[in-house]
Amino acid sequence: HGTRCAGEVAAAANNSHCTVGIAFNARIGGVRMLDGDVTDMVEAKSVSFNPQHVHIYSASWGPDDDGKTVDGPAPLTRQAFENGVRMGRRGLGSVFVWASGNGGRSKDHCSCDGYTNSIYTISISSTAESGKKPWYLEECSSTLATTYSSGESYDKKILMVNVHWN
Repeated sequence: HGTRCAGEVAAAANNSHCTVGIAFNARIGGVRMLDGDVTDMVEAKSVSFNPQHVHIYSASWGPDDDGKTVDGPAPLTRQAFENGVRMGRRGLGSVFVWASGNGGRSKDHCSCDGYTNSIYTISISSTAESGKKPWYLEECSSTLATTYSSGESYDKKILMVNVHWN
């Protein structure tokens, strides 16, 4: 998922794949954090990785999208967010962008997600090609903006980079 999002952001201009990233001159990197136990310390280290170099942190993880879970960042992660917005980028502040969630089918609501509704994050949602809500969409007042993503199987898809496994 991170590879796909990174490609939408930084896909090179004038390439042979008929796509261009929204910030095609950007440089991207990844922080692997979801391949083991996810603790408050792991989250805090992830959202505070190299804060003088990283301008924008983009994340699509959080509490279970099951329509039952209400959860959010624990103390170390909350402190990492605050430190980032206050001191990241040499005092300009880091930007934390968060996906609004994929729990629409379970009637999940992103207001129950303490990452998307944090005062330190910008919550982004999605719309189908038709402009209608995708089946997975979570609604909440913390959503700042919406962008195109996949919808129903018959909708056109967004061309993106991907990792192909053999």
